[in-house]
Amino acid sequence: KIPDKNEAEVKSEYAEASLKLKVQKHDFGDAFMEIRFCEADIDLREAYVSTYMGSFDFCIGRQIVVWGRADAFNPTNIITPRNMVIRSVEEDDRREGNFLVRSFYNLKPIRIEAIWIPVYSPSLLPLGMSPEQTDYPDSSLKNSGFAAKLNVELASFDSSFCYFNGYNPFPGNNIEGSSIIATAYRIQMAGADFSTTVASYGLRGEFAFRYPCKDYESNVYIPNPDLQYVFGVDREFGDFSIILQYSGRYVLDYTELSETASPIEKNNRMFSGQQNQASHTLSFRPVLSLLYETLFLELFASYNLTTEELFLRPKVFYDITDALTVTLAAEFFTGPDETLYGTIDEQSSALFLEVKAFF
Repeated sequence: KIPDKNEAEVKSEYAEASLKLKVQKHDFGDAFMEIRFCEADIDLREAYVSTYMGSFDFCIGRQIVVWGRADAFNPTNIITPRNMVIRSVEEDDRREGNFLVRSFYNLKPIRIEAIWIPVYSPSLLPLGMSPEQTDYPDSSLKNSGFAAKLNVELASFDSSFCYFNGYNPFPGNNIEGSSIIATAYRIQMAGADFSTTVASYGLRGEFAFRYPCKDYESNVYIPNPDLQYVFGVDREFGDFSIILQYSGRYVLDYTELSETASPIEKNNRMFSGQQNQASHTLSFRPVLSLLYETLFLELFASYNLTTEELFLRPKVFYDITDALTVTLAAEFFTGPDETLYGTIDEQSSALFLEVKAFF
């Protein structure tokens, strides 16, 4: 959208090439790399090697890690950063990689995962949300992060328990004199999730308690500790499926912002989702498959009952041949003034058309 006008403009037209390479040595290990080329930019999305040693698996390199079993809203997903300014028909394109050392211990039905994050990598925030000056931790050992996860994978029930201690990929904005600085902060996160099926209905849930390691009361860029939770149900009816979900957040030690609060304080509250002590969001995702599973109609919609923010993402995907697909999608953000969706509406709401060829 063109700011302050009831008009739209084309923001980008480009061709992008993606090269994926995978080498597998059966029981010994494998290697994977994905590089994307767009005009003069080269994006190394992932590049890692894995080795298998009995019940142990080890993986080192640039990786994308996704935690959580809920749909779209994953409060335990905090390992690798995201690019919130990218424009794409694929939700996963917002995920960014980071250099990690990752290991697994497989003891069915239990699987233990451990991750070391030696280097901090920040997320790219919506335009206007992050200043040019930054204060990020260096690559010294004391600034590295680590995470652990215990997975329980049964025939009809999956669950996990996880812990994270490291710098949040989403920094806050700090004030030093007359300067605004994007500043990273260290947090601890303890979480759990589950998924199961009861009478043909899929049930899922996810929970996360986040607690900052520094004094959040005297540092404007650090959000309060909070508890986030998600409950969902899904069902398939032939070629039609639907996911219904509720997500909420409860902020501890919450205090109302005063009328004299700075714009930075308001911005940090808005972006961290802590404008209210408790917030409640409903979402649903219906998907219809047609033409022998070559045409898919999908809609993802979420509405925050507390802040009155609405997000819509309709999508039409057509598999013309095995090597050629076309996708038409859109993203619409709307909300009252001084809410996140109301702020990013004009710069983030968009229509996408993608043609993809595989060879």
